[in-house]
Order: sequence, then structure tokens, then C-alpha cells
Amino acid sequence: MNEAILAASVREETGKGVAHRLRLKGQIPAILYGRDNCPIILKASEMEKILSDFGTSQLLKLKLVKGKESSERPVLIKEVQVDPVKGNLLHVDLYEVSMGHKVSLSVPVVLVGQEERVNDGSLLEQFLHEVEVSCLPTAIPNKIEVDVSKLTINQSIALKDVIPPKDVEFLTAPEEIVVSATQPKVRVEENENVETKAEEAPAPEA
Repeated sequence: MNEAILAASVREETGKGVAHRLRLKGQIPAILYGRDNCPIILKASEMEKILSDFGTSQLLKLKLVKGKESSERPVLIKEVQVDPVKGNLLHVDLYEVSMGHKVSLSVPVVLVGQEERVNDGSLLEQFLHEVEVSCLPTAIPNKIEVDVSKLTINQSIALKDVIPPKDVEFLTAPEEIVVSATQPKVRVEENENVETKAEEAPAPEA
């Protein structure tokens, strides 16, 4: 797993006005939960890059500065708040983890091998986009890959058919369907309307 480093500083002031001023300077307010819950400040550009490169399931090394003191802490992303209109980051919650204790979190599911599938006219429909896993922080997978190269029409892959990565346990119900190869839906109503209009159309004059 690639190491992701995130710099932060302890935030002395709180409140809506402070948060607004921080965002104007390219920073975002955040909360670090753990040994000592405290408000912190993150660089928006750094947080956006981490989310873009790794998503929300990446173990991060948080370099926290408080006055003249600094410390490094392993953390995970707990929650991300985004402006629903502008799409920019508003707030982030992080929580410190113990490297010797297992954590539970959701990891994205990614389908692979689609280009190798037999062209049988079926369409892939993905039902499970995230899987909850339990593992040590060092074993957190960035994603769960599901091979669909041999999936043919009317077949499905359940979570119980997927082998978890080493030292990772799936907490999501094993009977959950991850993906199915389904028949294309035929728009019967549209076809019937076309046929009806053709029948109702007046015959051409001789």
C-alpha cells in the first residue's frame, strides 16, 4: 500500500466565521478523533488529492503541528462533507487508529475483466458498490476487485464467490449479489406504439 501523508495544524479558533475564512485561504476545518479529540486545519488541495488518488479507505500518516511541537499519527477518514452545489470540500472528520487493532470500514468494489467477456448480448448490472471489511490498518485494501471475465448471460456473482485479500475479512452478508449479467431490456411499449400507428395509418390512395 502506498503511504499517504497529510499535514495538519491544531485549530485554536472555532465557529462558522472561522471556517469561512479558512476556506477563503485554501484550507478546510476538520476534527481529529482519538486520544485527544481536537479541531485541526487541513490544506484543501492536499485533501482533494488524497481523495482523488486513494478514496476514503486509505490509511493516512497525519503530521500534526501544535505550536512548536509536532507528531505523526495513523488516521482514517471518518466523514467528508462536500458542498452539494459547488462540489468543494467543507469539512473532514478523521480518527486515529491503533496499528495493533482491527478496524472496520467500507471499501469500494471494482469490476475487472469486462473486456474479456464473451459477447453474448448481456449487460452487466452492479448491485454492490462497497463492501464492509475488517482488518488491521496495515492490511486495508484500496479496493476489492471482482473478476467478471467469465460471467455470461443470466449468471451472477455473490460476495461469497469473491476471495478476500490476505488478512481481510468481509463483514457484508455473503449472499449479497455483487454483479449480474442480464438480458437487455426491450422497450415493448414503444414497439407496440409503432405497430399501432402503422395499423391506424390510412391506406394510400390508388
